[in-house]
Amino acid sequence: MIEGTWKLLRGEQNGEAEPQEDLAQSSLVIDGDHHTLRIGDAVLKGTHELDTSASPMKIDANDTAGPFEGMSLKGIFQVEGDELTVCFAAPGEERPAEFTTKNGKATLMHVWKRQ
Repeated sequence: MIEGTWKLLRGEQNGEAEPQEDLAQSSLVIDGDHHTLRIGDAVLKGTHELDTSASPMKIDANDTAGPFEGMSLKGIFQVEGDELTVCFAAPGEERPAEFTTKNGKATLMHVWKRQ
């Protein structure tokens, strides 16, 4: 469902829009339950588990490299056409219920386009 290579269209962190330069230098590669995320100079690698029976669908990421190395992140996701939207809470926080960080309950929301 989410395997493939993705390009970041837009996003927000802690209620603020992602900088344009980060959008231009981004990619997400998902291979099975492994992911590699590049935004600017940052590279995050890890594994994830999906729960597609939930509404919204759930994603739990365990990062093995990068700024969140050794941490687990709880999130939600949706796929609409060739767009993947993910929204994650900060490590140790409750899973967000909405696709926004403007309410302070999530730290990161990204919209990706399949390449």
